[in-house]
Amino acid sequence: MTPGTIIGRRYRLTERIGKGGMAEVWAAVEDGTGASVVVKTPRSSAMARSDLLKMFEREAALLSRIQSEYVARFHGYFKEAGRPFIVCERLVGETLGDRLKRARVLTLADLGPIVDQVLVALCDAHAAGVLHRDLSPDNIFLARTPRGEIAKLIDFGVGKLQDGEPLTPADATIGSLPYMAPEQWLDPRLVDARADLYALGTIVFRSLTGTLPFPEKNAIRLLTLKRDFDAPTLSEVTHAPYPSAVAGMVARALARNREDRFPTAASMLEAWRGVFAQSGWTAPEITMAGEDGGDTTATMTRAPRKPR
Repeated sequence: MTPGTIIGRRYRLTERIGKGGMAEVWAAVEDGTGASVVVKTPRSSAMARSDLLKMFEREAALLSRIQSEYVARFHGYFKEAGRPFIVCERLVGETLGDRLKRARVLTLADLGPIVDQVLVALCDAHAAGVLHRDLSPDNIFLARTPRGEIAKLIDFGVGKLQDGEPLTPADATIGSLPYMAPEQWLDPRLVDARADLYALGTIVFRSLTGTLPFPEKNAIRLLTLKRDFDAPTLSEVTHAPYPSAVAGMVARALARNREDRFPTAASMLEAWRGVFAQSGWTAPEITMAGEDGGDTTATMTRAPRKPR
């Protein structure tokens, strides 16, 4: 495929904007409407993999079920010359992962609306029976819109229906290991909505502290730590006394045993909103050594922005 190619008789490709191990993503314009969209299709090397093509088709089926302001809008799925294509709205902005690379840490006030909107997205996805299973900062897109910045979930490539087909161990462990719940690799049959909540708890921890709960590079050691040890608290990592509502909410989301986590995204959303009501948006500064030898300081004292 090259810029200018028309696929599906209506989408004119403009540029390739992403390329991964399984798929490539193109920006495109819809003829007639002029709407900007993104088109995702398997890489040529993946076309011979029936298992990967099945996952691709499953992603389209999952996206078609979700109706949410905070999930990238699904436009359609089709095949052309045997190649499948997924079409979604094009978002302008950056991922949370990109922002964290630049800022290293976020204030609780800045993180508040992002997590609030992601939890609403998870409420909507879970209500449709869809598990994301690969939640990470790179799969949260901070879109610039006329209404301001809106967080949207993207990439349901390894998602599944909660009551759908059973997962194989290989399928279950596809995803981002640092954010993966222990049961996702210990026993695929136990994967449910609470695995997504564990991943979001890890994102909150990473965003507030600048580090992961278990910053281990070796995959086997990382998974063993997740299985055998409780995650450290925010204060243990930053040496700052976080409000109990903040610390308790993050600790519960990161519980090793899924029975000890929030039971639903709605209950975690209620707790997250309670953080702001109880903390009063105040907390001591969190100072960490920056990469240049200086200090990086994060506070939780900016004027709050109400979630949408």
